[in-house]
Amino acid sequence: MNHQRHDGPHPEYTCHLVNASTDRVPARHIVVGIGTGLSSKNVVSYGLTLAAKEDSALHVVHCITAEDLPVETDSPQFETRLHDEMVSQREQTTSTLASHTDTWTYDCTYGDPAGVILATADKYDAFTIVIGSPRKGAASAVSQLIHSSVSSRLNRQNRYPVISVRAESDRRDSRTRGMPA
Repeated sequence: MNHQRHDGPHPEYTCHLVNASTDRVPARHIVVGIGTGLSSKNVVSYGLTLAAKEDSALHVVHCITAEDLPVETDSPQFETRLHDEMVSQREQTTSTLASHTDTWTYDCTYGDPAGVILATADKYDAFTIVIGSPRKGAASAVSQLIHSSVSSRLNRQNRYPVISVRAESDRRDSRTRGMPA
């Protein structure tokens, strides 16, 4: 596995990991955008399943945003909490990716998530993008209305189809309301 670091406010958390598990150059590519929260695990799992079915390389992108940062920025434990969260996310994601028999990459960087996801899709000429579904709540609803959320911005572009994967808790919620999961 190849490991490169990038610049940013906390360069120790940014990286580009590559696992070229075969000598074959993949013909198809899937870009998966993840963030913090429970949906990331489901998004990566869905991306892996799709990549296996489509015989594709998988490119996972995580942009470090304010949502990744611990709430109490002036706390003495801020750096420890940030470190633990970033390392945990990287390890969980790469551990899951290890099951993929084709090429995969994992990028953790700073930047505009929608822009970085689209740039990655352009770089690999992806045939689709997989992201988590929009979160619930007032702030999420407002960002959807003004088209500032990642999912809204990606759904408005016309270069790549976008698949939105619901969080497991969303599936349970829909079942309890009598809706199909």
